Amino acid sequence: MDPKLFGRYQIVRKLAGGGMGRVFLAYDPVLNRQVGLKLIDAGGDHDSLEAVAAERRGATLQDQLAKREPGGRVAQIFDVGERDGYFYIAMEYIEGEDLSELVLRGPLQPDRAVSIALDILDVLVKAHNFQTVIEERAHRGIIHGDIKPRNIRITPAGHVKVLDFGIAKAVSMTRSITFNQYGSIPYSSPERLQTGDMDARSDVWSVAIVLFEMLTGKTYFESEASSKLEWMIRNYKALSPAVANLPRGLREILARALDPDLNRRFVSAAQFQAALHDWQLMARPEPAPSADPEATRRTAYANTEERTRRTAVPISAAIAKKPRAFRIASQALRIGIVTGVALFLAAVFTVVYEVRMLNNAIALRKQIDSGQLSTDEGAKQYRALARKSLFAWPLWPARNSLRDRYVAEADRVIADYREASESTPVYSRDWKRAQGALTQAVSIAPDDKSIRGKSKMVDGHLRLRAGDLKTARSDFEDARNLLPNSPDPHLGLALIHMNDSELDRAEEELHEAQRNGFRPGRREQKALADAYRKHGERWIAEAKRAHDINQMQDALKHADSDLEHAQSLYNAVAPFLKGVQLSEQVSAEREQAQRTLAAAQQAAQPPSPPAPAPKETP
Repeated sequence: MDPKLFGRYQIVRKLAGGGMGRVFLAYDPVLNRQVGLKLIDAGGDHDSLEAVAAERRGATLQDQLAKREPGGRVAQIFDVGERDGYFYIAMEYIEGEDLSELVLRGPLQPDRAVSIALDILDVLVKAHNFQTVIEERAHRGIIHGDIKPRNIRITPAGHVKVLDFGIAKAVSMTRSITFNQYGSIPYSSPERLQTGDMDARSDVWSVAIVLFEMLTGKTYFESEASSKLEWMIRNYKALSPAVANLPRGLREILARALDPDLNRRFVSAAQFQAALHDWQLMARPEPAPSADPEATRRTAYANTEERTRRTAVPISAAIAKKPRAFRIASQALRIGIVTGVALFLAAVFTVVYEVRMLNNAIALRKQIDSGQLSTDEGAKQYRALARKSLFAWPLWPARNSLRDRYVAEADRVIADYREASESTPVYSRDWKRAQGALTQAVSIAPDDKSIRGKSKMVDGHLRLRAGDLKTARSDFEDARNLLPNSPDPHLGLALIHMNDSELDRAEEELHEAQRNGFRPGRREQKALADAYRKHGERWIAEAKRAHDINQMQDALKHADSDLEHAQSLYNAVAPFLKGVQLSEQVSAEREQAQRTLAAAQQAAQPPSPPAPAPKETP
């Protein structure tokens, strides 16, 4: 950097470089402290503008999160701006070394690696649940988007700091995914490279890759050419054999975190964190036994039988000398005592037995959450426990874990459908998978209205695809009653009304979905356009069957109104979903209808009377 001054900042030395800019150690005389100064070229081309916009947004999100993250694990932002052809960010400078430098010296001890991963995940849990308002739009969740060893700083005291939210994205209240073209390829998930979409699971995948690297000292995907590396990740089909060499417990957790099937991975940073926390608890050594083994022995009687003999009272002899009424009362008392003792022992046995069931349920939950058992295998073992347990309450840990797993699997399908991403369409097989998951969830929690509502809604989508509109309508209406604040049943009912050409009611349902937090997108506009086009074509057919010109004019007037609405909606979704081609087709239909009307009007005109013959002159 020449000169050594950049505005008020005195450049000391270059710290690191990255794809999105350069970072320098600088002194800020205003704050009287050293800062990390990040400089990004602020050119006028499209890529530079995109980069600056991403960095500006990321700095805003990092600043808000750092102020509310109580652990101090997010670097603070002090100043942002543009100067001398650069966009700059002055941030907290953190002494220490990057995690990449630490790993370069060799694998970390498992407990140390897990502790670092837990700190990173704790930051992500807070980020993914962070709520804020940006440009008058409510957002829930911040996705970091670039978790990698170079963005993790270890202080001299061993504390973890998460750096560089430069490409972070805030997730809107109505979407669970966002698009990002940046990010480090070795730490990007396969689905992110395939579609460009990223969500909280993208960050979770990156942490899993970083944890693998800390445990082994090697990257999970290895290739010298970046194009081949990206191809390997995009086409990821099998777990790396290196996972099998990890310590017991961590092996199972990372096998789940890096499963090629997205649906079998941890669904959130919190779930990944819980599994690692459980491993950490189990991996700790048992407490040492007492140093004084004689302590208990000294409190015991040397001869229990002798003590009983000395303190026993010859009750039978005493009772024999008492009156008959007293003997009856004494016998009743003895029976009562025996009964009470029996009931007490039965109660103790029941409590001990059910506590044992509770411990089994807790152990089963840990196996499910850590990925040692699949959800279906966990459900099988849960049912076996349920057959043995006398009550339902001891099984709640496993029951809740299974319920949440099944519901999360269905929620992913529902969310994918709601997002209407052209890159991630939802097929019938996806709805069937969601239906199977919710069937299991309902069997576990039959009184949960939310689960039953989601089950009805998924049934409605499957029946709609099968053409059973009547039953689908009933399913969506049931779902609407069970999920009063959800937009999803209204989206299903809107499709039903579109199929039945009830276009006013379809638009009402879309407005209801919008009031419940949904933002209609291209898919809804395209479906509504199709419905208006279909309705307009019916009016054209009606016009062809008209008996007089007035009926034809009326029908074609309605047809043109519907087709005009369809054309407007197709133009709104263009160039996606074949909007341009469909708009042109509708335009041609409107022109043909006008020609038909003109021809009919001309044919309906009475023939002109013949011109009178010229009179002969005498």
